[in-house]
Amino acid sequence: MSTLQPAAPLSTKGSATKKSSDNGDISSPHELTAFVEDVLTKLDTKFDAMSSVVLEKMDEMSDRVDSLEHSIQELVNTAGPASPKPASPRSPRV
Repeated sequence: MSTLQPAAPLSTKGSATKKSSDNGDISSPHELTAFVEDVLTKLDTKFDAMSSVVLEKMDEMSDRVDSLEHSIQELVNTAGPASPKPASPRSPRV
């Protein structure tokens, strides 16, 4: 039976995968289950953290867009109605 190892180094601190050998080889179905559960837990934690960061950045961007819209509206209100430029008199060419 071949042994499975993670593709990327993972911290196995406190996980059931340390029960096998010191190099992290998985040699039983129970160790494989524990390893998969550990990886899924870590992925879930990382996903939650990244989701929180993305949502926080979206909230910040929304606040900035709202502020920009407010500033533009203030500029439009203070500028008043746009008056048309007077037409420049053209002399007819002869």
